[in-house]
Amino acid sequence: MKHAIWWVRLIFAAWMIPAGINHFYPLFPQPLGNQPLSRELFLALRDSHLFDLVKAVELIAGLSVITGYYLPLALVLCMPVSFCVWYWDTALQGWWTASAIYGWAVLLCNLALCLAYLDSYRSMFTLRATPRWLGSPATAVDAEALS
Repeated sequence: MKHAIWWVRLIFAAWMIPAGINHFYPLFPQPLGNQPLSRELFLALRDSHLFDLVKAVELIAGLSVITGYYLPLALVLCMPVSFCVWYWDTALQGWWTASAIYGWAVLLCNLALCLAYLDSYRSMFTLRATPRWLGSPATAVDAEALS
């Protein structure tokens, strides 16, 4: 299973890193879309400079996936971008186009990696969480271990 996760990480990073770098240092032409709605969405993102943020998130997420630094956080931060890529590639470009394959790949890779690191997210799903000060132990058992 470990090798399968690494394979998905490589696929995801192979998409995100060049896509992020391409915006800041052009490597290949940026697709504008071939449908009116997909073109409008792209132009709105570009003209509002939100596309800069999208590409920065893609680049940071790709680097995090390769290096493993803050990986669970980067995967969650990249999920809205992955969903937008999926939506742009499938619903706006066309469900049965070649770009739909890439949209599904990005979204499914991100979801698969989030599931692979589910243990990192378990504390976020606590039914009744109590706030604690920074540096304080999480439980009474941890407090006894520290003393």
